[in-house]
Order: sequence, then C-alpha cells, then structure tokens
Amino acid sequence: MCCPVEGSLPLPQCDRCGLQILYAAMNGSHYDTAMCKDGVARKEQHAAAERAHLSLRQTFTAYGEELERVEVFKYLGRLLAYDDDDSRAVRGNLKKARGVWARLSRTMRAENASPRVCGMFYKVTVQTILLSGSKTWNLSPASLKSLEGFHTWAAWCMAGRRPLKLPDGTWMYPNSTEVLDEVGLKTIAHYIGVRRQHIASYIVDK
Repeated sequence: MCCPVEGSLPLPQCDRCGLQILYAAMNGSHYDTAMCKDGVARKEQHAAAERAHLSLRQTFTAYGEELERVEVFKYLGRLLAYDDDDSRAVRGNLKKARGVWARLSRTMRAENASPRVCGMFYKVTVQTILLSGSKTWNLSPASLKSLEGFHTWAAWCMAGRRPLKLPDGTWMYPNSTEVLDEVGLKTIAHYIGVRRQHIASYIVDK
C-alpha cells in the first residue's frame, strides 16, 4: 500500500467505483475504463453479500411457529431467492429461451424468412419467454450482460452474420447496433425498461 506524500492532499474518490483517481481523470473518461467498471461490479457484489447476510438473520413465524428458511423456491413458475437475487430466474429463462430458439431457428431457416420477419417471430416467442418476470427483477450487471449476449447472438443468426476468425487468430464481430436494426430489434435493456415503465404507469393510474 502506498503512503501519501507528506503535505499532499488525498486523491478524490470516484462516486461510482469508490477508487481514488487523479484529478485529470475526473472529466468523465474514468467511468469508461475497465478499472472503474470492475470497481462498480465489486461494490455491487459486496452489497449483495451484505444483503444476503442480513436476510439470513431474519425469521418469520406463522401461528407461533418459525417457518423453514429455504434459499430459493418457485412461485407461479418464477424462482424467488431469499437474498432477492434474481440471477437464478434469469438463468432459468435463458435455458427455456434457448430451447425455444433452437426449434424456431430451424423453422425460419427452412422457410428462408427475411431478417425482419425473423425478428418479429423472435419477439413474440423467444423474447416473451426470455423476459418473463423482468418487470420486477433485481437485475445485476452480470445477469444483464448474459441476457444481452443471448439477444445479440440471436440477432446475428437471424441476420446471417456470424463472427469471423481472422488469419492472425483474432475474431471480428458484427456491429451489434447495425445487426439489431437490421432485424428490427432494440437492446434487452430497452425492452426491460419499457416493461417496467408500463407496470409503473399501471400502478400510478390505479
């Protein structure tokens, strides 16, 4: 650990990752660095661990008897975790969506459907399963990244554009924004936001 130089002022602390950074990096560019993103992820993991620890100390009773504590249980088809972590629900939806996508993609290839038509069928079938329950998810960056990864990969397949391995061994990936536009889709974060806004408007109106 480095000791501060005598007479020097402490470095300012990033309001996102909590790391001390140089004044020159406070113009916003620090937020885009891998160091800042890793710091944010570590803070979120630490907060999740703290919530899990506190939740284990809670007890619930019914008619004077303490209820059994379980880590996860299924309610109306959705997996609910004791620590309010919906990563299990996300993984369950991904597994179901992959199965539906495997069957749907074979049909679309056989029919030689256009990318736009494929995108429409994907939204109605695969995406509905993928985002089931997402309106109330406690979504971590890792879970969102997994959802976006599957979503983008499906768009590449529908557009007929796959990653290419170059002669030097590196990979060249299609532009995700262009591919999503080609198949008529937006990001998963957008669709989750729309669903949450819809339920929020419903609650306010009622």
